[in-house]
Amino acid sequence: MCLAFGAALLQPAPGIWLNQLGLLPWLVALIFLMNGLQTSLQQLRPEPCFGRTLLSGALISLLLSPLLGWLVYAFGGLDDSLRLGLLVMSMVPPTLSSCVVLTRITGGKASWSLFMTLGLNFIGIATIPFMLSLLVGDSMQLSPWPMLLTLLKIVLLPFIGGMLLRLWLPALGRLPWLGQVSTLSVIVTSWITLSASGQALYQLSAGALLELSVWSVLLHVALLLLCVLGGRLLRLALAERRALMFTASQKTMPVAVSVLVGLGSNSGAAVVSCILFHFLQMLFDSLLASRIQRRQKRSAAIEEAA
Repeated sequence: MCLAFGAALLQPAPGIWLNQLGLLPWLVALIFLMNGLQTSLQQLRPEPCFGRTLLSGALISLLLSPLLGWLVYAFGGLDDSLRLGLLVMSMVPPTLSSCVVLTRITGGKASWSLFMTLGLNFIGIATIPFMLSLLVGDSMQLSPWPMLLTLLKIVLLPFIGGMLLRLWLPALGRLPWLGQVSTLSVIVTSWITLSASGQALYQLSAGALLELSVWSVLLHVALLLLCVLGGRLLRLALAERRALMFTASQKTMPVAVSVLVGLGSNSGAAVVSCILFHFLQMLFDSLLASRIQRRQKRSAAIEEAA
């Protein structure tokens, strides 16, 4: 991502040319095709108490989070493009892989995290356009239907197509380089989008990026606290609470980029918000998961010694 950002600033011409070719929607579709290929349907076995947890995750991730994002958008004092990117990031569903990994290494219920991730991503395809239209539609003259159609075409259909391909050709889903294709596609998508809005990037100051970082961390911490509160109100077991916490609090950057692509405007500065939020949430959650893991090992060592 740092290389993509530097290339967009120093040599934007190739990225501008690729943007003019209309490559962005195809790259987003490729990302979700790869994610679908990496998703095993055999792991999806919801349990009786899972329904209310999924509902709680949807309430936090797809309703309360956009409202918090709108508060920052309206009163945070950020640049227009930066606040748009942060608002879009607050509306998108969870990441498709990292939240499951973090849940697993902290002793959480990884199967719940996986199923919740897929459920929230499917629901989010429908909610994002309407939430965006509801919260900022008047200022942007935004209609939800074209964006909904775009998300269905470049996110949902490729993802389902990838899962079907995995069912028909199981060996294809086990190829080790699939994750690299998805990662590289995210980076190239960011580079093209940043290059297309080079002028906006040059206008960003260090102070604006610092302010954006503070708001990003505060928003993510607020979502973590809401998830902790939701887990306690639902009286979930510890493993189930961790699945809710690491899933409903995270946000996926590819879907956010696809929403910005659907807006059809030069939104390089908005993509900067998505990249920075994604980086900070991963750093914060990785440190949190590492701390939880060390505490678990100490507790296990004490019990074994006793």
